[in-house]
Amino acid sequence: MKTEKLILIVAGEPSGDLHGARLMKSLRDQSAVSLRFIGIGGNEMQKQGLQSLVSLSDMSVVGFWEVAKRYGFFRDVLARCITVMDNHNIDCFVAIDYPGFNERLAKAAKKRAVPVIWYIAPQLWAWGKHRAKSLSKCIDRLLVVFPFERAFFEQFGIATDFVGHPLLDDEQFSAERSIESSTPLFALLPGSRNQEVQRNLPVMLEAAMLMQKEMDLNIAIAQSPSLPVSAYKVILSNYGLEDYELWTNSRQLMFSARAGIVKTGTSTLEACLCGMPFSMMYKTSTLSYYIGKSLVNLDFIALPNIVLGRQCVSEFVQSDATAEQLARESMLLMRDDGLRNRQKADFETVRDLLGASGASARAAKIILDVL
Repeated sequence: MKTEKLILIVAGEPSGDLHGARLMKSLRDQSAVSLRFIGIGGNEMQKQGLQSLVSLSDMSVVGFWEVAKRYGFFRDVLARCITVMDNHNIDCFVAIDYPGFNERLAKAAKKRAVPVIWYIAPQLWAWGKHRAKSLSKCIDRLLVVFPFERAFFEQFGIATDFVGHPLLDDEQFSAERSIESSTPLFALLPGSRNQEVQRNLPVMLEAAMLMQKEMDLNIAIAQSPSLPVSAYKVILSNYGLEDYELWTNSRQLMFSARAGIVKTGTSTLEACLCGMPFSMMYKTSTLSYYIGKSLVNLDFIALPNIVLGRQCVSEFVQSDATAEQLARESMLLMRDDGLRNRQKADFETVRDLLGASGASARAAKIILDVL
């Protein structure tokens, strides 16, 4: 029996880096043998001992057209990962979300008889049901984080386990909301990638300026730890808003704010678990939007709405994401206690549906059983 196991593990964005780091720690805590990790991840996974082949910031690109423009880069990174499999005795490949890249790597792993375990499923139930059969040929075990995903993937013959959502492993989400100051705080969460900030933050700022004409409030912006302050300051200076605060702890901001505007994605679920009433917005390139629109077959795109199966959060996407509409909805959230309380009650239902904490430990146990 080997005294050390070598795991290839790949996350391609900041949220995956956080979940990957917690999974790596749980794997080490439960493993009877030494574990070594190589692959792709950010600072959090590297703190857990990952030897990362490339910077996470270079991998964190969103949108069909945006990815296509960097095809050569991703092709070269994929080749590097495959070379690692060819030159090392890899015991298993753990894919963390990031479907476009990880599915290609999973296929290469299967050809080399490397077990493939996928943690945090690609959202094929939303945009790629036709790809589920292809995915079933390259996955040995799928670990899903939403309760409705298990039945969806099992219909394609994929061995699937619901482990709960890893966000619930974070003690921050059990904290009490902060006491609001005399001047209420309004939060803007434009995203963690530079291209998201460039597209979303200007509209959010315009909405905030409209709100400040109608009511007294402080504005704070969640700053991604992977982006420099200058990425925000340049945009703020264009609007003469240098006095707006930047918070590096986005979750603390969501615990402190009376309400906010949140970019679609994992951050909508984080806002929900923080109990912060919000509306969701998203803007992307025109080409990426129309390609995505043709593929997505869901009524909603905000995760709390998807989990509930009905709308509890207003969604403003592309041409509907205007400063005027966002300001109007946001002022309702700031002023209407009944509306805020209804959202908060829905958020508690979402929390219950996501299961108990311990997702990382449950996922680690299944991975070690496969090993």
